[in-house]
Amino acid sequence: MNDRLRLIAEHSLTYAPHHVADHLGYFTDAGLDIDLSYESGPGGSWLAEVLARGEADIARGGVWIPMMYRDHLEDLRLFAALCHRNAQVLFTRTPSENFSLRELEGRRIMLPAAATSQWMYVRGLFEEQGADWKKVLWIRDLEVRTMLRLWRGGYADGFLTSPPLAETLMGEGHHAALDLADTGAVPWSVYYAPRIAIEEKAEPLSRFVEALSRAVGWMETVPASEIARLIGQDFPAWDLPVVERALARMRAKGTWNRDMHVPAEPLQRYQKMIASYGLIPAPMPHGTIVDDRAASARPLATAS
Repeated sequence: MNDRLRLIAEHSLTYAPHHVADHLGYFTDAGLDIDLSYESGPGGSWLAEVLARGEADIARGGVWIPMMYRDHLEDLRLFAALCHRNAQVLFTRTPSENFSLRELEGRRIMLPAAATSQWMYVRGLFEEQGADWKKVLWIRDLEVRTMLRLWRGGYADGFLTSPPLAETLMGEGHHAALDLADTGAVPWSVYYAPRIAIEEKAEPLSRFVEALSRAVGWMETVPASEIARLIGQDFPAWDLPVVERALARMRAKGTWNRDMHVPAEPLQRYQKMIASYGLIPAPMPHGTIVDDRAASARPLATAS
């Protein structure tokens, strides 16, 4: 009998390796049944609550919720990193030969609502680059479809969005000023669980991480078109060519890595941004928020 893992997760094309592992049967090969729910709430806000109610074993989303919960609610630990880059793209109205965030000062920029992590990261980039985010008029309270209509209608000077919508806008001729993947490594999406669950399910979790690593290895060896054909049914709102372009861009930018460890230096960098924003008082030592036993239990999976 396979081991059952109940996963609560956000739904996004950036999580493509999980979909690949599912469609190619890698979880089954690893002796796992993955019970997946996407009832994660706006911006993944319900993930930790679902874990706390005992309705899921593990969660997939951003690192900031486990950090906010520390010392207040549940003891949640990151056990694997899925996305090692922020795949969003910042669009502006006019091209710039050597774009700098300083060019956004005095401009109106739209970020989708419920995008806490995106806002923290962009604000952190401003601070890293010495630009003044306070001089930007940020529009952050509108739903993405409303923002998209406004952007296409000529409203605002900039618009931050995710794949594959980013690929759609590029195809329409909108100017991509900054691919956030080019701004450095960051553990953008991770798997996490209550500390006790990681201990009790250590062996199944190591097989789970191995299956994901195997999926990334396969994705490294095939054309993006083949990946799109395999998982495109999971993203019915988007045409396959758009999904293919998004997958190709994210792969080229190093979004996924067969090494599923949560890396120390990029996590520390991101924690400084989260602390500056105010969600946590200070960065936490790596070993107090990360439990990497599942990522270390088996050698890196080879492509197959």
